[in-house]
Amino acid sequence: MRNRTVTSGVLFVLLCVSGEFAAGAVTLVENRQPRAVIVTSDQPARATKFAAQILRDHIHQISGAELPIQRESALRNEQARVILGEDKSLAPGSISLRVKGNTLTLLGSGEGTHYAVVTFLEEKLGVRWLWPGELGKVVPQQDTIRIEDFATTGAPQLVQRNIRNSSLNDRLETGLKNLRFTTDDYKRQRAAAERTTAQSGDWFAWQKLGGTFNVAGGHAFGHLWATYGKEHPDWFALQPNGSRDQSRHGARSRLCKSNTELIAAIAREKIEELNRKPGLGGVSLSPNDGSVNRFCCCPKCEALDAPNGRKVKIHDTEHVTLTDRMVYFWNAIAEEVTKVHPKALFTVDAYSAYKSPPVLRKLHPNLVVRFVQIQYTDETLRQQGLRDWDEWSRASANIYFRPNLMLAGRRTGAPFIYVHKFATDFRYLAQHGMWGTDFDSCTHNWATQGLNYYVVARLHWNPDQDVDAIIDDYCRAGFGNAAKIVRRYFDKLEALTNDVAANRAALDADVDSARIEPLTTFTPQVLDELRALLQQARAPAAGDALALKRLAFLERGLRWTETEARVHSFFRNTDRVAARKACEERHALMRDIFQNDFLAVNVASISWGEDGYLKRLGWKP
Repeated sequence: MRNRTVTSGVLFVLLCVSGEFAAGAVTLVENRQPRAVIVTSDQPARATKFAAQILRDHIHQISGAELPIQRESALRNEQARVILGEDKSLAPGSISLRVKGNTLTLLGSGEGTHYAVVTFLEEKLGVRWLWPGELGKVVPQQDTIRIEDFATTGAPQLVQRNIRNSSLNDRLETGLKNLRFTTDDYKRQRAAAERTTAQSGDWFAWQKLGGTFNVAGGHAFGHLWATYGKEHPDWFALQPNGSRDQSRHGARSRLCKSNTELIAAIAREKIEELNRKPGLGGVSLSPNDGSVNRFCCCPKCEALDAPNGRKVKIHDTEHVTLTDRMVYFWNAIAEEVTKVHPKALFTVDAYSAYKSPPVLRKLHPNLVVRFVQIQYTDETLRQQGLRDWDEWSRASANIYFRPNLMLAGRRTGAPFIYVHKFATDFRYLAQHGMWGTDFDSCTHNWATQGLNYYVVARLHWNPDQDVDAIIDDYCRAGFGNAAKIVRRYFDKLEALTNDVAANRAALDADVDSARIEPLTTFTPQVLDELRALLQQARAPAAGDALALKRLAFLERGLRWTETEARVHSFFRNTDRVAARKACEERHALMRDIFQNDFLAVNVASISWGEDGYLKRLGWKP
């Protein structure tokens, strides 16, 4: 006999110890016919209903059989079943999978319900989702689905696992205009490219990204100039010309960090924000991002800087790091707010001219540090970033990783691969205080940097995973008998990226800069070697239509790289006629990719980032 209880929409399955269900296996599909039902509670949570659709659709795509979805009250005791639901006794995001007798149980807490279904589809049925869209989905075919007895549980190591999914914004709109496309064109092309046969949800959620600290992050002071600039200009950064006017870029205004009236006003705002949102764990004190406005050079702010701090370049001028003045500012606000909300947390940034650890001051215990500075196109900066992490993690018990490393090549779409260095560093950060992540951003160059995106996402669930096993699985799942050759292709790209990093020839290393350095790494000889590998992979992939299409997808990315590298070669060439012709060919290829291979390279982003720079070649869109 089986007892069941439903509490607050949470389904618990209690299997009696009398041995009613013999050990063996549960058959879900036999000879392409359904042999089981998917069961939810009578009032399933939205996440459970969605997870049930994902499971049903994928089993149908695998086998041709559609398992009915039933509510618990309609279940017949003799039926084989998949019990799907939420178990709130599990930690957030955790999963529990089990087969016993004729029952497969897939439970999770919160987002874990989805993760449980994904884990089952991947580990038991071989499904993979390498990149968005149907071509990136690997769905092995089976006439019969029979699952042997097993039991497994899992939990994410990191509380928050976030990779920002870049989408339509003002920068992309600039690129679209250059390419003579509209925002409606973008929405239509992206939706079509990301559509899948089975209900799959979001690629990022499929990779078990999610969770939250419940603490607000991001640039916090974009409104201050509009709110206070007219009445209190002295609250804003003194500029070298003696002005405090920030009106040219008010949304990115710089502040006078030593001004006590400004500190008091921000503290009042943050108290009001926490009052309005009693469930919020914390608020952001992260400064505005860079612009033409300069950091404050008033004597009081300068006096807050550590005289022996690390030297940094600020607007091409050497200056000591500004970290200690920032810590003074953050601490002062935190002191005021915690008088009213003692448990409130405050996100702050280790970034820009304040990326190095503080020298003079200790951080308020409620500060949460967003650490930015690790990247893989400059080995010297990578090593400095790791040393800085060590110091920041000792300075604060609350630190998470908010890197820009995925933006490498965002202005060119170049195939910089850094998976091994990332795996090493990510494991190290996880072992040295990392709460979680907030990556800025996946820029959707899937044919050139898709392996990075996949490996980074997979390691978020468990940073201790074997990166080579992940890469080999990616190649095997996507390219079948051509897997070994495709692996050599990616290894070659990674070796080239390491050469770039070792020689400090970093392309787009400074993501705040419009400067684009030539793609000198991708010489004609190198491109010939890469092209030969992909061509060689076609022979073992013969007869595998999907593997051949995926190879063509990689070839599209390589063709883009070749075209881009040729344009860049003219930066040191005086033949402006040939340069303009190469730019026109590049522009035509970008339009073709947008219309016919949307996910290969994010040409709208590249057009925004680089087209203005190509004016020096005598070309404009």
